[in-house]
Amino acid sequence: MEIRKFKQSDLSQVLELCREVREHHIDILNGYFTPQDDAAEQKGFLASLDNENCIALVAAEGENIFGYLLADITETPYLKAPKVARIGNFGVAKSQRRHGIGKMLMDDFMNICRAKDIDEVRLGVFNKNTGAYKFYEQYGFEPFEQRMQIMLK
Repeated sequence: MEIRKFKQSDLSQVLELCREVREHHIDILNGYFTPQDDAAEQKGFLASLDNENCIALVAAEGENIFGYLLADITETPYLKAPKVARIGNFGVAKSQRRHGIGKMLMDDFMNICRAKDIDEVRLGVFNKNTGAYKFYEQYGFEPFEQRMQIMLK
């Protein structure tokens, strides 16, 4: 398995993996999300090709893509440690989970962050996604901010 930068030719497989991850979130969150909009998903990945403030990685074996990670880097001037990377999209094919692919993606991502002198890494994880929550805890991620919501409809 190789972790490498996302290429435009990876797009169709990455969109399929995103769809699989979206379905997983729909299942665990009882239909909270709508089905995937491919145009919206591809926007971030394609933007990463020409943007040094985006990190887009794939886990590939030959021509097959089994995982992906998409993050953006921002400078937040009101923080003491202003350089923040935010993981916005991360997933591994269901058939390949628990084989170390997520760990390989995260390890490479963290190494890139260190090389870019990133101060902080943020991500969002739903409380009901216990597998992902435990995975992130193994890296030292911890709850930092509680978000609250109320459904009006």
